Amino acid sequence: MYNPQSGSNEAVNTNVCQSCGRITLKHDGAGSDKKQGLIFLILGWLFFVISLVFIPILFGAASFLMGFFTFHDRSKAHGVVLMMFASVGLILGSLFSFMVSGTLFL
Repeated sequence: MYNPQSGSNEAVNTNVCQSCGRITLKHDGAGSDKKQGLIFLILGWLFFVISLVFIPILFGAASFLMGFFTFHDRSKAHGVVLMMFASVGLILGSLFSFMVSGTLFL
């Protein structure tokens, strides 16, 4: 914890300053609550949309990977949803490209 009055860092699980006795505030840089990885989320949904129309094997796998990173870094529920959509995008994109061009690569 960071005490803005005395400018000192305190032990993590205390809320009272060791030097002056005032209640400490949480420092801006401490404790991010796992809200990182927004770029993985954005790229995952972008790769999902691309996998529906262009090289579904590559972009579907990339979307699944971004979903895994989202699961690990940001939100477990959103990561699972993104991985499920990536799997569906890979399958639907593959079927669509096979119907249109006769190959799995469009």
